[in-house]
Formats: sequence, C-alpha cells, structure tokens
Amino acid sequence: MLAAAEKLMVKRGNDDFTLTEVAKAGKVSIGSIYLRFDSKDDLIRAVHGRVLGRIGEEQDNMMQAIGDKATSLDDFARLFVEAYAELLKSYSPVLRPIMFRAIYDETISSLGRTSAEKLTQEAEAQMMRYASEFGRPDHARLVGNAFRMIYYTLARFLGLGSSPEAANQGNWEELKEDLAIMCAAFLRATGK
Repeated sequence: MLAAAEKLMVKRGNDDFTLTEVAKAGKVSIGSIYLRFDSKDDLIRAVHGRVLGRIGEEQDNMMQAIGDKATSLDDFARLFVEAYAELLKSYSPVLRPIMFRAIYDETISSLGRTSAEKLTQEAEAQMMRYASEFGRPDHARLVGNAFRMIYYTLARFLGLGSSPEAANQGNWEELKEDLAIMCAAFLRATGK
C-alpha cells in the first residue's frame, strides 16, 4: 500500500487521492489500510519516511563515491553537482508533492529538514578538504553558500518547493556543467 500511495503521488503530482484509490491501486482492502494507519496523513508520512530512507542510502553511497574519486576542488565540484543533480532529478516526481505538503505538515517538514541537513554537513565537510584552494579565509561561510547555491539552483530547475511553471527552464546538461564551474570559481574567488 505504501508503493501504491507513492505511485499515486507521482502520477498526480500531489497527495490529492483517497484511501479507496490507494486500496484499489495496492490491491488491498480499505480495512487493511486502516489497520496500519490511523489516517491518510499517517499513510503519507509513512511514504515520506520510506522515500527519505531510499534517498538517504543513495546520498551516503554518492558521497562515499565522490570522496573516493575527487582529488581537487574542480573534481569535487564536477562530481558532486553531477551526482546530486541526478539524484534530485530521479526523485523529483515524488519529492515535489512531498515538499508542497511540508509547507503545512510539520512532521514531514521536520523529517525532510533532518535528511537535508545530513547531506549538507557531509557535502560541506568534503568541500573543506580543498580549503587550501579557497580564496578567502571564511571557509564555513563559503562552503555553506556554495552548497545552498547548488541546491537552490537544482531545486528550482526541478520545480522542488517552487512553482512547477518555473521548472525545466534551460538546458539541464549545461546547467550542471556551469554550476560545477561556478561552485569552484566561487570558492576560489578572493573577493577583491
């Protein structure tokens, strides 16, 4: 039933479905759903937790692979932007409705924030490995802003947490390439 609810969220782009529709799609009785979940909200929160679990596992593997491969700031920026962009893109159909729900559902918002903070900390720690290449001494500020610029740009392109009409503007491959170059250049900039 979790898979069925997730598929309905992806298909519709929101969580505007009934438990009867979930029961039908999941080939279970409505009673089976109510045995496991007190409400539709609880079911949606369970779907969110399941999705975040998958994303978390993939993010951990992604960061491990990047850490193993990157030998310079340019390598890190290119590898990170490429991998993170594709991860967000692959999950964007289900993240989009979850992020819209997070606006008014504090439980979902909190879970998402915790998951995002874990990746932020890991990405910033890996960027710090190349601090000798940074152009300014305020390293924590630099890596924090670099990560946010990457995330905000990718999220906007994918329509995550913003208007769907704003999504898919421009060339995805060029965006990733340019974002990696901008990230490394920003971190190296002296600010003079």
